[in-house]
Amino acid sequence: MNILVLTHSYPDSNNKWRGVFVQEQVNALSIKHDVFVVYFKVDYSHFAPFSGYSFLTKHSGRVTEYEVTVNKSFPVINQIKYLSNTYRFIRDEILKQKKIDIIHSHFSYPGGFLGTIIQKRKKIAGIITEHTWIKKYFRSRIHRLCVLYALKNSTGVISVSNALKNDISLYCNRHVSVIPNVIDIDKFHSAKKQRGKTLNIGLLGGMGNYRKGLDILINSVSLLREMDLLVHIGGDGIYLDKFKTLSKELGVYEKCKFYGEILTEDIPGFYSHLDVFVLASRDETFGVVVVEAMACGLPVIATDCGGPKEIITKETGLLVEKENPEDLARAILFMSENLHSYDSDSIRKYAEEKFGQKSYVESITRLYQDILTGKS
Repeated sequence: MNILVLTHSYPDSNNKWRGVFVQEQVNALSIKHDVFVVYFKVDYSHFAPFSGYSFLTKHSGRVTEYEVTVNKSFPVINQIKYLSNTYRFIRDEILKQKKIDIIHSHFSYPGGFLGTIIQKRKKIAGIITEHTWIKKYFRSRIHRLCVLYALKNSTGVISVSNALKNDISLYCNRHVSVIPNVIDIDKFHSAKKQRGKTLNIGLLGGMGNYRKGLDILINSVSLLREMDLLVHIGGDGIYLDKFKTLSKELGVYEKCKFYGEILTEDIPGFYSHLDVFVLASRDETFGVVVVEAMACGLPVIATDCGGPKEIITKETGLLVEKENPEDLARAILFMSENLHSYDSDSIRKYAEEKFGQKSYVESITRLYQDILTGKS
């Protein structure tokens, strides 16, 4: 099939982290399908309200990526220009030249909204994969209307977890398929190493806000001062210095190793330092880092904050109450004492079978076929 993927979140030269999970889905899709990605964005540094769009094209195997840029315009008009210019690009540069079987948008807005407009006008089946709690889109009444229009009118809707499916159901009474995010298992290797006296735990995520719960983890570590423990912390952002200050105030700075930004290609190496991975998030619709750590054979401790509840089993890790440093500290202590009971090979196999490319391609292709034959 020819699949047109629409997204406003995708890795580029300025941000290699943005939308990596979308790119992973694209790469998996290309095993069986030809994929045309339209990654569209606004250049806020260049005010040119009456200009058109520009684009770059890159080919790799069965994937063709178009990076479409629209220059900044006046408030409100900016969004209209952003969507209309991208629509024109898709119409003129793709739809007039290629037969597209499915439009697959990521996020209800702007991709899902634009995809649903094209679906209606060009009579091409369109689906949306949602990654975000729906209420987070509601920055204005117009945004709310656009998001709900997309969810209610697209041919199909996919959620990356049951927790997010339930959230979508609060706003949209329709069938929602659940297909988890995917990882390329071959990028990760089982972190088999002899454990020393020190328990090495780690957290990886953006430090631009408090959502990943690094402050909670640091507070937990402060309750384990007597424990031989080292926390490996990967990620950068505006709050990184605040987290460093907190670790000093709580007297555990020497137990924390801050790496700053971890490049995509260096992520497997980061996991190789660890005995246990920790995700102390306040909310997650999925939790890709949890699956990546499991692909390295690591047991995981995560908070009960949405998606991780559907990933972690008793054989692969522990689930703890969110925003509860005491509960997290107890879990870290338990893991230290029972690390030998977690089998690295079994954890990796679980990650591959449930979240590997083969599973994803089979699930998404089946959904595509059901939609095209009117079964879904």
